[in-house]
Amino acid sequence: MAGISGAINSGVNAGFTAHSNSGTISLAQAEKLNRLPQVKRSAFEKETLAKPEGAQLVTTASGVQLDGEFAGDAGIIGTTNSHLHPSFMGRLYRLENGKHLAGSGQGALIHREFAERNGLRIGSQLRLNAKGNAVKVPVVGVFSGKTENPGGLPAGASENQIFTDLKSSQRLGGKELTTARYFTGDATELPAALRGAKQTDSELNFESNAAQFAGVLATLSGVNKLLTGLAVGVGGAGLAALALIMIFWIRGRTREIGVLLAVGKTKANILGQLALEAAFLALIGSAIGAVLGFLLSGKVSALVFAKSASPSLSALSASGSAGSILAALVLGYVITFVALLLATVPLLRQTPRAILAKIS
Repeated sequence: MAGISGAINSGVNAGFTAHSNSGTISLAQAEKLNRLPQVKRSAFEKETLAKPEGAQLVTTASGVQLDGEFAGDAGIIGTTNSHLHPSFMGRLYRLENGKHLAGSGQGALIHREFAERNGLRIGSQLRLNAKGNAVKVPVVGVFSGKTENPGGLPAGASENQIFTDLKSSQRLGGKELTTARYFTGDATELPAALRGAKQTDSELNFESNAAQFAGVLATLSGVNKLLTGLAVGVGGAGLAALALIMIFWIRGRTREIGVLLAVGKTKANILGQLALEAAFLALIGSAIGAVLGFLLSGKVSALVFAKSASPSLSALSASGSAGSILAALVLGYVITFVALLLATVPLLRQTPRAILAKIS
């Protein structure tokens, strides 16, 4: 369960988005937030419009037809990391060929239908023009998928969305950013990251994605508490059952213990021998339990993630960590030795004569 919990906490892509009422964010503001200790990944975005020279937009059935001045505009999304865009993280868009935009490299991601309509492929040069500013970017990836187009404009259609590197979009539409996205390494770090962001820049608005996974974490917490209680109950029952078994085991060896004490063996030596035998039996049980636990935990985690409605969770996997397996083994040995003590101490407190007399 710890493996599932850890995988979910780190795999839900917990984070927040920064934007302003004016619609723009300065690069300095975005970089200041990026230095928060909880932030592990980030993406800066600049949205604008531009005409792809020598290429035609994909005509959609529900699209609004504009006059010639604006009809050729495509939606440009400049980003420092296209993989962190919500459409890709939510699997609404899927990269079919090429690679994502990341770092300072120049490039563009285009939709498959746009590429087919204009005969473009990986390595093709795409020239974009906006109000006299022109850039030429190589096509580095082709994606597919569809998102909603609330405005109904051709530039808002998924087929006419073009992702570029941030610098290219800034040359087309100005230096100011539209959005900045930040992600923490763990869902538990998100509240602290939000507090730090608000303290760093009170002029910006911050939107957390905590609501997307809050239900999953709440359910997981409830299940975790239930399993913890169940584990305590099973451990107590196991201790009682094992102690009873040990009592019968020791009772069958009472004569042997009495004779050993009579010939000079110390109680510590006898207890050590019994502990060694119990440890060997526990080792066999531990090996079987570890294998079964590993297989069952993999099946359970796969079932939990497969049933999740969140695409980011359905792609996760979890396995038992070495620490959790070691803790389970230590607990098993502790229960074994405590049960052994409960069964042997009453007998070893007696003298050899008393033990042999009882047998007679």
